[in-house]
Amino acid sequence: MLDLQVYEHDNIEDLSAFDIQFVKRPTGWQDEKGNWHRDDDIALDVVGPDDVHLLRNGAVINKDADPKNAKMGNFGSTYQLVNHIDYFARQNEVIIDQDDLDWRNVKVIDNVYEFGAKVQRSIHFLEHTKNFGGQDAVCLRSDTFNSVDQSWKFQQFIGAYRSLCRNTLVFGGERTFHTKKKHTNNLDVGAVIGKASAALGLFSSNVELLDKMRSIPCDFEQAKELFSKTIAARPASVSEDKSKTYVTKTKLEYMLHRYLEDLHDLGPNLWLVYNCLTHWSTHTDETFERESEDRKGRRKFVTLQTGQEGAKVWNVQRWRREQVSKALASDHWQKLLAA
Repeated sequence: MLDLQVYEHDNIEDLSAFDIQFVKRPTGWQDEKGNWHRDDDIALDVVGPDDVHLLRNGAVINKDADPKNAKMGNFGSTYQLVNHIDYFARQNEVIIDQDDLDWRNVKVIDNVYEFGAKVQRSIHFLEHTKNFGGQDAVCLRSDTFNSVDQSWKFQQFIGAYRSLCRNTLVFGGERTFHTKKKHTNNLDVGAVIGKASAALGLFSSNVELLDKMRSIPCDFEQAKELFSKTIAARPASVSEDKSKTYVTKTKLEYMLHRYLEDLHDLGPNLWLVYNCLTHWSTHTDETFERESEDRKGRRKFVTLQTGQEGAKVWNVQRWRREQVSKALASDHWQKLLAA
């Protein structure tokens, strides 16, 4: 198994990508001869299935992985292990039971990260598509995340998918379903699935929102203010005035660069700003040029990068998607939307 596996298909009942079995066992263990073994040595089992519930802490192991990659992480007394395939099987039952949802004409993208420690399933419901003219279309999309190493909370959201440039469209406030749950004994997977199924009906209101964005003007200065108070905002440092607003300069410059890049095609409106946000959430490592002036007053171009070298794309995209969702739920965005 590789660090990243991607399986694209058209059958939600195909769960083969998630057919990975995980088990709990003690952290460090003793064999028949009394020798203690490291966590990454899983040649023997020392805890039977009937005794697993007695473990207050230990390690989560991928039974099928190479020993050096088998350990997924440690767990504590409140941790609840949910195998990926078990969750998605239950999710399918709810999806198939929806009378108004066409689940047969779909595109499914199953991602398995870091030898099974993290997974993501994206379902694009192609029959539920709205075309905005030309090739620019949006379809209903469901994204679910799970991890067994606790680096990602159990998370699910319903949004939309823009086909033109593969942007992920996310929504703030009541226009989407979004849940995050820790992997504890209180995690009720069935309840989460039930809530998500009800959210599928919000797609029509999402489409209405996208149409509305096209008619609301948003000039360069308004966009700059929004970016400064949401995506590009940063907390004050120890030596800075806590009452003032501060920004990450490179991030703000990139967002304004995107605004100007797409201004001709999309026009000075909220739809343009929305696309700037979702483009940033999807494209995690881009370069752009900024014109500046040196100490002698000479003009020069500086090349800047939006991502960090060595960062894992799936982690960055997931974090950025959350930041965009927060921006769209902010008072600054809602004020523009109500104009």
